[in-house]
Amino acid sequence: MNKCLASFVMIVCFLPFYSSATDDIKQSVLPLEMFYQGERIERLRLSPNGKRLVALKNIKEDTLIQLIDLTSGESVYLGKTDNKKYKFAWVRWANDTHLLASFRYGDVRGRGTKTTETRLFSIEAKAGAELVPMVKPVRKGEHQSQFQDDVIKLRYPDDDHFLLGLDREMPGHDSLFQVNVKTGKATLVQRHRTNVGSWLVDRQGKVRASRDYNEKTTRTSVRVLRPGQTEWTEAWSWLAFSEEAISILGFGKDPKDLYISANHEGRSAVFKVDLSQADLPRQLIISHPVYDIEGSLIYSAARDEPVGIYFSDEASGSLFWDEEFKAFQAGLDKVLPDTVNYITNLSSDDRTYLVYATNATTPGLYLLGDRDEKSLLPLAETHPGLSEEHLVQKKKVSYKARDGLVIEGYVSLPKGKEGPGAMVVLPHGGPFSQDSNSFDIFSAYLVNKGYVVFQPNFRGSSGYGHQFLTQAVGQYGMAMQDDITDGTEYLIGEKIADPKRICIMGASYGGYAALLGAARTPDLYQCSISFAGISDLREQRNSYRNYTSYNLAKKQMGKDNDLLEQNSPLNMVKNIKIPVLLLHGTEDRSVNVKQSRMMADELADEKKVFTYVEIEDGTHYLDYLPHRKQTFEAIDAFLNKYLPL
Repeated sequence: MNKCLASFVMIVCFLPFYSSATDDIKQSVLPLEMFYQGERIERLRLSPNGKRLVALKNIKEDTLIQLIDLTSGESVYLGKTDNKKYKFAWVRWANDTHLLASFRYGDVRGRGTKTTETRLFSIEAKAGAELVPMVKPVRKGEHQSQFQDDVIKLRYPDDDHFLLGLDREMPGHDSLFQVNVKTGKATLVQRHRTNVGSWLVDRQGKVRASRDYNEKTTRTSVRVLRPGQTEWTEAWSWLAFSEEAISILGFGKDPKDLYISANHEGRSAVFKVDLSQADLPRQLIISHPVYDIEGSLIYSAARDEPVGIYFSDEASGSLFWDEEFKAFQAGLDKVLPDTVNYITNLSSDDRTYLVYATNATTPGLYLLGDRDEKSLLPLAETHPGLSEEHLVQKKKVSYKARDGLVIEGYVSLPKGKEGPGAMVVLPHGGPFSQDSNSFDIFSAYLVNKGYVVFQPNFRGSSGYGHQFLTQAVGQYGMAMQDDITDGTEYLIGEKIADPKRICIMGASYGGYAALLGAARTPDLYQCSISFAGISDLREQRNSYRNYTSYNLAKKQMGKDNDLLEQNSPLNMVKNIKIPVLLLHGTEDRSVNVKQSRMMADELADEKKVFTYVEIEDGTHYLDYLPHRKQTFEAIDAFLNKYLPL
C-alpha cells in the first residue's frame, strides 16, 4: 500500500492513531491471538472543521475514546470501558467542540425478558472532560426508553443542539426533542402520535415524514408532509417481506426530494420521490442488474445534497450519481487500485476527508485526504499484522442447486496448497445477510491455518433480489440447507475439497446450519461447529413472545409447528455420526443459551461425541476479548483433533 501511495501523494508521517504489528511475523501460520484480538481501531470520524479526529481504540480488553489534533499531533483519551458492563456502540462529532457517545449494555426488564439498552452521553473534546447524560431520569408517568441514542439530526437549529427521537411519553411512539449538547436540556418539538413510531426530518430540520409498524399485522406505513401542505398523506404501506417494501434513505437539500430504496425489476434500486406532486412520482437514480442497491446515502457536506450510496460488489465500494464525486472516487481508485475504497467522512467544506480501504487481504486501512493539497496520509490499520503476506483473496464461484437455481459463493484457498484440501464450510448467520469477497475474521483464520474455506450465499441471503430473499421465509432448513449441501458437493466434484476432510461451522443461523448439516447429511462432513446456533426452531420462534417482533418472527420462521420440529436438529440427534462442538454465551440476547444447553443434553443422552463450551456472560457478538479468546481456542483445539492438517 505505501509503495502505491508514495508515487503520487505526499506522505508526511504516521499519526498517533496509526499502529503496526510490534514484531515482523514471518511464519505462514499466524498466532491465534492475531485473529481473536479484534480491530485495534474503529469508527474513525473527522470533525466538521476537518481539524480533529476521534475513534474507538481497542487495547487488549479495553476500548477507549481517542481524540487527536491534526495540527499539533496531540492525542488524548476521553473515556474507557472494559466491555463487560457496557460497550461503546458509536462515537461521533456533535459539533467542532463536543462529541456524542452511545453506550450499549444488557439489562433485565419486566417478566424477566432480557433486552439490549442504549444510553446517550456528550463529552467535550478535551482532556479531563466528563460525560454528560443527554436523557434525564424519568419522572412519574414517563416511560424509561430502552433505546436512547436515536439522533435524528445534528447541529440543529444551531451547533449547540441536536434532534433526538425518544419514546418517553408513550412506549414505541417517539416524540422529537431538541437537546442541548452541553447540558442535556431537552425541549419538545414534536409530540408523539399513536400512528407514528418514529419521525424523519428534512435537511432543514422540519418534520417531513413518519414511520409506523403494527406489530400485530407486521404492516409498516410511511406518511409524508408535502411542502406547503398541512395535512399528512400516507405514501406507502406494506406487510413484512412484501415486494412493495421500501427503505427511506434521506432527503435532498430541496425538501420535496425524498430518496428511497424500492423494487425495480426484482432488485432494490435508488429512486428520488417528488413530494410536491400528489401522486409522488419516482425518478430512478441508480440500479444494478444483478444485485440489490441498499445502504446509506453519501452526502456532500458542503452542498448538503446526496451524491451517492454506499454499496459493495466486486467492482466498487460506493456508487455515485454526482459527476464531481464520480471523478473523486475514480481518482481514489486509481491511487488505490487493489482495494475497495469508501469515502467515509467529509469536512463541512468537502475538502478534507477520510477513506476506508479494504479487501480480503487488507482488513482495513484508514487514510486522511486533503483535496487542496492533493495528499493522502495513512492513519491506522484495523488489524495490524494481518496483510497479504498471510491472507488470500476470495474467489467467487457459481453453481446450480438441485432445483436449478444459481447460487453464488466464495472460496478461499490456502497459499501454496494444490489439489483437494481439507475444507471448512462456513454458512453465514442471519439468514438475511450475505458473504462477500471482503475480509472477515473467521475465514481469514481458517485459511491461514491451512483449510479451504467455502462461504455459500444460499437462498434467503440478502442482496440478490426480493424473490431470492423470501425463499427463506418459513423455509428454515429446507432448500436453504440443500444449497449448502449442493455447494459442498460441487467443490468436491471440482477437486477443490477432499471428501474425507470437511467440517461445517457457523454462528447464529450459520450455527443452526452446521448442526442441521451434521444431522441431515451425516456422511458429508467429518465434524460440526456451532456458535450460538439454533437447535429447536419452535422454541426459538416462541422465545420472541415478550417482544414486539413476535408476529414478525412467526411469519419469518413459519407457523407450521410440525415443519419446525421436522427441521430442528434437536429432533435429529440420533442421525449424527460426527463430533460436534457447541459454543454459547450465557448473555446472548439473540439466541438464548437454552438452545445449546438442550442440544448438549440430547447429545449426551444419545452418547454422541461432543464438546460444549459455555461462555460465562458472553454475548451474541463476543464483545469481550477474553470471550473471543476462549472461543477461538476451543475451535482451534477441536479442529486440530477432528480435522487435522
